[in-house]
Amino acid sequence: MRIAAACLSFLLLAVPAAASDRVERLMQALKIEQVVEILRDEGRVQGQELDETFLGNTGGPIFESQVEEIYNPARMQQQIAQTFKSRLTDSQMDRAIVFFESDLGQTIITLENSARLAFADETIKDMAREAYLDSAQDTSLYLLVDEYISVNDLVERNVQSSLSSDYNFFRGLSGETGANPEDILAQLLSDKDSVTEETRTWLYSFLLLAYQPLTEAQMRENIAFSRTDTGRAMNEAFFVGFDLIYDQAYFELGQAVSRALSASDL
Repeated sequence: MRIAAACLSFLLLAVPAAASDRVERLMQALKIEQVVEILRDEGRVQGQELDETFLGNTGGPIFESQVEEIYNPARMQQQIAQTFKSRLTDSQMDRAIVFFESDLGQTIITLENSARLAFADETIKDMAREAYLDSAQDTSLYLLVDEYISVNDLVERNVQSSLSSDYNFFRGLSGETGANPEDILAQLLSDKDSVTEETRTWLYSFLLLAYQPLTEAQMRENIAFSRTDTGRAMNEAFFVGFDLIYDQAYFELGQAVSRALSASDL
């Protein structure tokens, strides 16, 4: 991290060693409130797709209100806060705050959130996908994004998260279908190769778009932070926290679809 690393001990003096607001300060630095709103918007779209696919667009206001409650922003923020509190040491939170409150940290968070918002537009998402598929894999940006994905094990971890959330959806839905959880898991695992390829494509498309404005030095600093003990702990906490959100949300979405299907049969 070069200059930033040389200044780290000085910067830490600005963060109280026994600060009671560490989690809140970290949440603010990461713009978690905005992240949660993005997830909520994506959840609404997911609800509309489930209504169309499983309910033939008959869910109506009741199903819509259930989706709204499932993606309750206060609950999601609380789940993330609790994960940070339980998974990160005070020292790790201090160092994470220093990084994410820095100009580079704030730039990275802003770029990621902006790209996530942009991906709500299918046209932009398709353009990013085509750009990735057509990109030369020896460019500096591609190689740095590839290294960042590898360092953080983003493909495999996102695949596991995707399989877990889908499993929980069908587990919630099984009240209506009577499906065996073991059969659900076996079916999902049989599709792991295709899920992996879809995940890889999404990740590279997303990060190549999000990180395009960063300089090579900024990308290397970002990767350097990911290699630290704090960076690894943050990566772990992110996945644990968001897996809790998605596993619970998808299970409850499955239950909501199941209830709607049962009601339609009455």
